[in-house]
Amino acid sequence: MEKKPFEYVKPEEAGIPSRAIIRYLNAIRRQRICLHSLLIIRGGKIAYEANWAPMHSTQKHRMYSVSKSFVSVAIGLLASEGKISLDDPVIKYFPDKATAYPGDYKAKATIRDMLKMSSLFDVQPYDGAKDLDWISCFFNTKSDHESGMVHCYDTMATVLCTAIVERVTGQKLLDYLRPRLLDPIGFSEDAWCVETPCGLSWAGSGIMCTTRDLAKFANVVMHGGEYEGKQLLPADYIREATSYQISNMVNDNSIQQGYGYQFWRFPENGFGCVGMGSQLAVCLPDRDLILVTTGDTQELEARQYAAFHLFYDLVLPEIEDGPVAAVQKDIEELKERTEGLVLQLTPGMEDHPVCSKADGVLYRMDTNPLGWTQVRFTFDAEDASGTVHYTNARGEKEIQFGFGKQVIGEFPETHYSGRRISEPKGTGYRYAASAGWDTAGALTVYCYIIDDYFGTLKMTFAFSQDGRDMTLYASKVAEWFLDDYVGTASGHAIDA
Repeated sequence: MEKKPFEYVKPEEAGIPSRAIIRYLNAIRRQRICLHSLLIIRGGKIAYEANWAPMHSTQKHRMYSVSKSFVSVAIGLLASEGKISLDDPVIKYFPDKATAYPGDYKAKATIRDMLKMSSLFDVQPYDGAKDLDWISCFFNTKSDHESGMVHCYDTMATVLCTAIVERVTGQKLLDYLRPRLLDPIGFSEDAWCVETPCGLSWAGSGIMCTTRDLAKFANVVMHGGEYEGKQLLPADYIREATSYQISNMVNDNSIQQGYGYQFWRFPENGFGCVGMGSQLAVCLPDRDLILVTTGDTQELEARQYAAFHLFYDLVLPEIEDGPVAAVQKDIEELKERTEGLVLQLTPGMEDHPVCSKADGVLYRMDTNPLGWTQVRFTFDAEDASGTVHYTNARGEKEIQFGFGKQVIGEFPETHYSGRRISEPKGTGYRYAASAGWDTAGALTVYCYIIDDYFGTLKMTFAFSQDGRDMTLYASKVAEWFLDDYVGTASGHAIDA
């Protein structure tokens, strides 16, 4: 059971017309923005909540770089307890890490520099999928420039700050935060964090919590660290961390309003947390308003900030300071739309003449980069679904998909990372897959990975008109997995 849940109010009671939210949802659908959840908090109460099935409100969702803001708060707490100073050189906390470049800029790099993302490198100095000791990579890679001068987004900066928290406290990041912040605000007790190969909390990217958890975190930060009359976080630090500290005009995203201490600045005196794939917590203190989204928009980088921009364009201008008149038909339409939300479906037709010709045919594949040796399709018209059966270097596999619906399954690979990066999970990631035919007889399958890691596998199978020849084009958008599902392959029917 959720602890300390938000109260709910109707959108109109919070000054938000239902029609504005409907327009927002329509734009999300038209632009094929793959959101998973949406929360609008006004005056500390939930004015609107939505989840795109099969995602749900109690699901622990990967927050990606939103996690960085939790690290900032932990650093602020440590500083307020007198255990560190923001102006300490980071090297002070790693006497066991020898550097191959003692004469470069590392000696002067401070915790404050890391918080501002004004680190030493143009490209992060570790390969997350291969390197086992990320901290050593920092000290044994020659720095590109002096720290503290320019903003250059580098998750290594957060890795260092996390390591400092865990070395100084002797605790995992979330364990340190629990009695000071998370427990008092009702944060999920089973929230957790993915670990780096060397056993640190990967708090640059790996916190797993619910959308409501993120909203609770954002709410206490927006109110200067105060919650229910208690000052949980140091007010001076929160003010500083969420203020403009450094310009991000040159090398960052389309927001470009400046950067604080692992917090982003937003228009209209806003600030908040940003993570890959549309993980967002946008705080607008002047409006007592918070927008929280989760999703997976890695597939097209242009959609990363679309949910943010559309909210500013379509919803924010319609919000009033007090309650607005309720329009019953709008309220009913919004309720119906919310109940019917599902993950973005693959566009296309549910059937094509070549479908019956390819059904059950076994294709022997030419040598290809995916290592697939044979492929077979089966289609179930009554169930509006299908399955691609294939054989690769790890054996016989299959992926099921729906037409006009998502089919939920377990991805047929068990060697991808689990709770610790580089250590196999041992089971397949959960997925949602749908498909559609185009007029030329090509079948496209979108397979969304919706597990502790998010990603998208896209496969187009183009058939000859007689169904005897088939060519596959597969691509992926995912961090450090699905690499073995990229490439092009041709196959030909095997005669019975």
